[in-house]
Amino acid sequence: MKKWLVRAWLVIGLGLFAYVLSRTPFAEMLAAVAAMGPVIALSPVIAAAWFATRTSALASIVDHTAPWRTLYGLRWIGDGYNGVIPLAGVGGEPFKLRILDRYLAVEDSLAALVRDRLIDNGLGFAVSATCCALGVALLRDPAAGRELLVYAAAAFPLGLVMLALMITRVPGRLGTVVARAFGGATHEPAPLPVRAFGRALAWFALTRVLQACETGLLLHLVDAPVSVATVLYVDGALNAAGFLGFMLPQGLGVVEGAAQVVLVGLGVPLAGATAFALVRRGRVVACGVIALVVHAATAAARPPADRRKRDDAT
Repeated sequence: MKKWLVRAWLVIGLGLFAYVLSRTPFAEMLAAVAAMGPVIALSPVIAAAWFATRTSALASIVDHTAPWRTLYGLRWIGDGYNGVIPLAGVGGEPFKLRILDRYLAVEDSLAALVRDRLIDNGLGFAVSATCCALGVALLRDPAAGRELLVYAAAAFPLGLVMLALMITRVPGRLGTVVARAFGGATHEPAPLPVRAFGRALAWFALTRVLQACETGLLLHLVDAPVSVATVLYVDGALNAAGFLGFMLPQGLGVVEGAAQVVLVGLGVPLAGATAFALVRRGRVVACGVIALVVHAATAAARPPADRRKRDDAT
């Protein structure tokens, strides 16, 4: 049943994606992508930079217990798989757990992943809601303005609640409950220190800035109006679409449809809006391919060593 559900979500996502692309003549779409030029290669480079900031955030959460280089590989593997596996954005979490399990007890590893996700999504909801509200206000009645304001009203408080949970015992208890289900829990992780939370939050905030830089770059390449207002509006709308289409891998089809609506509303030709969405999706696929390569080329592909045997040997 699970396999069929996964396949169903993938089919739905691919169907939406195909429908969005079918709205633009194929020749015009290819010409629009070609017109963006080789600068589009900077998109995965920017992604590599925000993978580094996200790595530093996770390093703060685990108190630098694991080497930064190992955590950077974890980011590529886990987040890369999250982008291509249709499992509500958690398809890469088991790979992250296998890597963290070499350095932390299983309940601590699970708590760290819960905290990582809570900070990322909590800040994502709050920032995307703020961007949507500011973008709509500054641009004055843009396309999909009312819908984005409704999203902002719901997402902002949700984001604050998720961030507030970070300094409570909830993530540690969740990690303990899951670990006990597999017979591996020995203790309940302590709450995340406020300083560690602050450092992780700052790194994730820098990640959001880098993601906005990618949005600004791609807007420039399709000759869209580039300003603080348009970047806030487009970035907020695309993040909102990604959250609303969470069951599909990286909001496949949903994000592309939102990009067309938003950019056409800003005066960008449909072919240019489609090219914008395609290049952005291409970056997701490229990161997924890199994740496969990194996973195959590193020790992350092997099962974690038995920590007790390692401790006895030392």
